[in-house]
Amino acid sequence: MKRLLSLVIILSLIAPITVFFGYIIMDEGDQFTAEHYMVTALSTIPFIFALLIKFLMSGADKE
Repeated sequence: MKRLLSLVIILSLIAPITVFFGYIIMDEGDQFTAEHYMVTALSTIPFIFALLIKFLMSGADKE
């Protein structure tokens, strides 16, 4: 279970980084708009949920 949660965290951390750099590449370095920041922030939601699940499940592995 610990490995699965680590894999989910790593995969969910890749999403916002990919979105952030994808916007830079697509816009050819132009200025960011509010939309760019919003989409990048929304793509961190899976990472936050993965950390929440890991926190909630941390006590379950000890028993």
